[in-house]
Amino acid sequence: MNTIKIITPGMLATVQDDGRIGHQGEGFLNSGVMDIFSYQIGNALVGNKSTDKPASIEFGVTGGKVKFSSSTIVAITGARVNAKLNDATVSQDIPILVNENDVLDFTQIIEGRFVYLSVAGGIQVPKVMGSHATTLAVNLGGFNGKRLESGDVLNILDASQAFDYNTVKLLPKMPLNLISLIKTKKIRIVPGPEYDWFSEDEWQKLLNKPFYLGKYIDRMGYRIEGPMIIFKPENLLSEANMNGAIQISRDGQPIVLLADRATHGGYPVIAKVIISDLGILAQWPQHKPIHFEKVSLNDAWLASADRAEVVQGIYKSKPWEILLHSRTMANKIKRLF
Repeated sequence: MNTIKIITPGMLATVQDDGRIGHQGEGFLNSGVMDIFSYQIGNALVGNKSTDKPASIEFGVTGGKVKFSSSTIVAITGARVNAKLNDATVSQDIPILVNENDVLDFTQIIEGRFVYLSVAGGIQVPKVMGSHATTLAVNLGGFNGKRLESGDVLNILDASQAFDYNTVKLLPKMPLNLISLIKTKKIRIVPGPEYDWFSEDEWQKLLNKPFYLGKYIDRMGYRIEGPMIIFKPENLLSEANMNGAIQISRDGQPIVLLADRATHGGYPVIAKVIISDLGILAQWPQHKPIHFEKVSLNDAWLASADRAEVVQGIYKSKPWEILLHSRTMANKIKRLF
């Protein structure tokens, strides 16, 4: 089996996919990637179908450094990093061909919080309840249920196993400008189940005042700070927690629930961040003001459709094939001598 060796894992590296969907009612956390759009783009760039729930490595706060035992194709997406392959600078958001003993170093994050390393065929770890996602709270899934450490060795596929070389054809390099796709001025929200617990004045605070990331931010959720939002004191039964739900705590400050959120909670949910903007919020800088914009459910669906169209467009254009063609031709030439 071919492998990736973790040389430097950064502050928090885990194996993730799009989450353990459908088991929250049984008491299991959803987990999964924090920035699903970057995860989807990375896997599309290396030829992985999203329906296969391919496993990628998510590096949080700082990036990582890894070594490959064999040839394959990888992509770095998400947070902006300084990336080098054997000391030569390489770009993000494109497929990268790596060979035996190559070292890929992207330890320094320049902008953002989460960076993704996707590999052709996906990281080869077992599925637990239909997902590769790591839930650290209960040591479930991923690579032995834990965060990655220096010296860990993860199985991957050789490029010849991940692709059908008989279908390879030469394609022009596909230009990508993915940074422009994930930048936005406002985080879009839709009303939550307790939206009517809040007066029009409180809604105007949420929509017209700036908020900032607080000190307490992790994969469970982001506490954000701004004007106090007051709600009617009513009894609320515990309800299922949604990814992106904006709860208002007793001190009047919002908490945005994210990938490792608890299964249920008891604070009123004024709104929910739309799926298309969750990754943007996950990558948000500490001192940049957050402005929310209320949109309709139809707008939220259209935004998701736009994101899906981008990912499918990348996958259908097969940008990895030019790399495979180059390697195939090099091997043929080598055999002549």
